[in-house]
Amino acid sequence: MSDEEPKVGRPIKLTPELQEDLFLALKGGHSIASAAELVGIAESTVHHWRNLGLADNAPDLYADFAAGVIRARAKARDILVAAAFADAVGGVEIKRTIRPDGSEEVQTTPPNGRVALELLSRMHPVDWVQRKAIEVSNPKGESFQVSHNVDLSGLAERVVEAARAAEAELEAEHAAGGDSL
Repeated sequence: MSDEEPKVGRPIKLTPELQEDLFLALKGGHSIASAAELVGIAESTVHHWRNLGLADNAPDLYADFAAGVIRARAKARDILVAAAFADAVGGVEIKRTIRPDGSEEVQTTPPNGRVALELLSRMHPVDWVQRKAIEVSNPKGESFQVSHNVDLSGLAERVVEAARAAEAELEAEHAAGGDSL
């Protein structure tokens, strides 16, 4: 086919204007579904174009699109992480007052410990993720602690075995003239 012959098929919707609008929405924090809706295409179309661009030997049009989606989402993530970090450490100016004598008063946000701990738990989960202990009682009502360091393989079988042992103990007491079941 020569360059002068018309191409057969429908025209591609992936225009520079559409890409720019989509990337702008993604940079603004929109999900792929929301950004696609804003520019008038299906979410599946965005995923399809991105997947075409991630393939080996992808055409430049799709490779550039996939790279643009990745960059736009990374930019949004960077903005949100910076905002969360600023909230965690505090010191963000919220009010500036200039007095009649020319002096200034600046009010800033205090550090937010909850946000700081959440950031740490996501960035360094081994050291900072919150762990909770679970209290489990045996058939006699005695408690023992199970923590994340306990090997839980076979726990269900051990619980069933303990329940059967407790049941057998109660039956033995009943047979010996103890309390009735």
